[in-house]
Amino acid sequence: MSDFSLIETMRWEPETGIIRLRLHLARLTRSAGRLGFIGADRAAEKLAEVLGETPTARSLFSPAGRSAEQSEAMRGPSGTFSASRSPASGPSGHLLPTGEEEEQRPGPLRVRLTLSPAGEIAITTAPFAPLPPDTIWRVAIAAARLDSNNRLLRHKTTSREIYEAARAEYPASDADEVLLLNEKGEPCEGTITSIFLEDGSGMLKTPPVACGLLAGVLRTELICARRARVQRLTLADLKTGTLYMGNSLRGLIRAKHLMKD
Repeated sequence: MSDFSLIETMRWEPETGIIRLRLHLARLTRSAGRLGFIGADRAAEKLAEVLGETPTARSLFSPAGRSAEQSEAMRGPSGTFSASRSPASGPSGHLLPTGEEEEQRPGPLRVRLTLSPAGEIAITTAPFAPLPPDTIWRVAIAAARLDSNNRLLRHKTTSREIYEAARAEYPASDADEVLLLNEKGEPCEGTITSIFLEDGSGMLKTPPVACGLLAGVLRTELICARRARVQRLTLADLKTGTLYMGNSLRGLIRAKHLMKD
């Protein structure tokens, strides 16, 4: 039995629900199938219960039971859950006192779901403050290296020792994110983000999972939308283009690398 769990970290918005929900659920289901975990088919239903959202999971995993019009009506943009509750209700479906709607209207939430090998699902939420649009992260290069032959790196799990070690190499006062390379010296990903490079072609470049990295949900969305394409990168490439870090929770973040010449 595996000694780790699968994770999905998502962003809930008051007007649209969970952003990129279908992509998160697809990744969870895919990883569960490949790693032998059970219970992924209940994830959407558990999310709906915790967040007080409708629809239930069955409309996403068993669309044959509903008409196309019904299924689409129950989804918001990007496959998000759309809440069918009073405008004055909170993220768990609780009504707010009359006259306090504006002061207590819920803001964005960070939603963390874990799935154990035995199918146990745990969901936690916490307030989330989006980064200002003009944020620029300082990104340092880790001494720790990823192993491109380690296929577990392609799944988001609680086995995060390599990422924690990389993050610990720099204090938060010196770097906002830390970039990991593989054993070949190829840039792969940040400790909590995918990497993207704008080289002036109008298309973001992002490394292939074969380099030893996670298939991030934001990364998948950008590739499917033809805003990004897969390409192996070098450290020299990062010096000639504009670097972005990103994940589904935070979106794309402009970055500057702190590499020494």
